[in-house]
Amino acid sequence: MTKRKTQANPDLLARLWADMVLATRLLFDRRVSGTTRLIPLLTVLYILSPIDLLPDVLLPFGVVDDLSAFLVGLQWFIHAAPRDVVDEYRGIRPRKQGGSYTPPEQAQIIEGEYEVRSED
Repeated sequence: MTKRKTQANPDLLARLWADMVLATRLLFDRRVSGTTRLIPLLTVLYILSPIDLLPDVLLPFGVVDDLSAFLVGLQWFIHAAPRDVVDEYRGIRPRKQGGSYTPPEQAQIIEGEYEVRSED
């Protein structure tokens, strides 16, 4: 029987890191409302508070409880933030609405023509 080497999914960790960076940027963005900014604060207060659903003395379960609260709070904060602000930080272009898309001021647009040639 051969042993199978298991490996952590790098995409999961990269996505978690990207979400944490995004949440930090959203936290300091003025376009995000004050009530939305309370979500990370309440999440941190829950993690640091001595009152938990599962006490930290139950080592693996208490840690999982805090980790779950962190992940839920992170996703809740990102989803509660204005969609256009989140899309801006993620680098997603706004959707065309009514066929009138205006690119951002810093966008570099290259106009040109192309011709398809066959190699026959």
